[in-house]
Amino acid sequence: MFKETLADLFNEVKASLIEEGEKGFAKQLETCEILSCSSFSSDNSAFTIEFMGYNPDEIEDSFPTGDNEYTVMLTYSINNKVIGLNVIGCEDTELQKQLVASCT
Repeated sequence: MFKETLADLFNEVKASLIEEGEKGFAKQLETCEILSCSSFSSDNSAFTIEFMGYNPDEIEDSFPTGDNEYTVMLTYSINNKVIGLNVIGCEDTELQKQLVASCT
């Protein structure tokens, strides 16, 4: 489960979504299971996390969330289902260490 594997990121994103009025997306995070997680930068400063049910053909949009020095983009489907996260610019952070450990 996402909330257990990457608890700090889960808590940050959930709190930010609630603050932004996106309670439906925040509630969905509770049950998200990580399908895959991979770095898309040579210095491991950017990661894609795909949740169960991820289908690139069903992506509706993404938007920034979170309140840290890096950017977190939440991706949702045409059915308003949370299907992934992109974490960008997390070099030299505790989150980067957690992502490298759990995604490689």
